[in-house]
This record gives sequence, structure tokens and C-alpha cells, in this order.
Amino acid sequence: MITNLQIVPINDQKFFNDVMEASSSNGHEPLYSTHAVIKDKEIVGAFCTISPTVYWWMHSTKVNNRDSIVIFQSLDTLMNQNKYESYVLPCHPKSSYYPVLTSRLGRGLTEYKGDGGDDWKLFIRE
Repeated sequence: MITNLQIVPINDQKFFNDVMEASSSNGHEPLYSTHAVIKDKEIVGAFCTISPTVYWWMHSTKVNNRDSIVIFQSLDTLMNQNKYESYVLPCHPKSSYYPVLTSRLGRGLTEYKGDGGDDWKLFIRE
């Protein structure tokens, strides 16, 4: 064997849970892991080769809060039509939409905590 590293697809819930437990014990919470990194028969990492992430822009003065309700409902519908019940919404804390997203925490949105000190915040639609 050339290396003691293996990249293994995550094909079942038990293996996914094992990956999440290994990452959690190391203080991390990877998103949408599709593959695990195995070193010396131990899970030491994970990555995602596909990510249901919504990259978005809204005009800072021409879209109001009422508009954003319709826009986000439409986004939910589109993502559900594409079979994504959960997806990521990046948002910078200085964005005028940051308060809109934080107001939805606990009502379908959670904030990804990451490792701290991040410039961008990730919101997870669940």
C-alpha cells in the first residue's frame, strides 16, 4: 500500500453517524458529508462532493421585508421541487438580510456554528 489513507463513500446511515461522531469528538460538524477519510482504520475526516447551497443576492434598497417573505417561500418551493429538504444559505453579518435570517432561527432555520471567527454565517434550512 502506498498510503495509509482511504477515501470511502458514505453509503448508509450507520456509517454517516460514525463520521458525525468522530467529527463531533474533534469539535467539528461537517455539512452534507458524502465521503469519509480513513487513516489507519480510523475516521479522520470527511468531505462533501455535492452541496445544496443557495448563493443569493437581493438589492439592498429595492427589496423590503415583505418581499423577502415571498422570495424565501419561493426559494423553499424550488428547493423542495429539486428534492432538497435541507440546504445552506450563506449570509454575511453586515447584510441587511442577516436580521431576517436570524429572526427565523428555530422556525425552520438553524445557524451553523462552525469553528468561530468566521466572516460569513451559514444558515441551514431544515
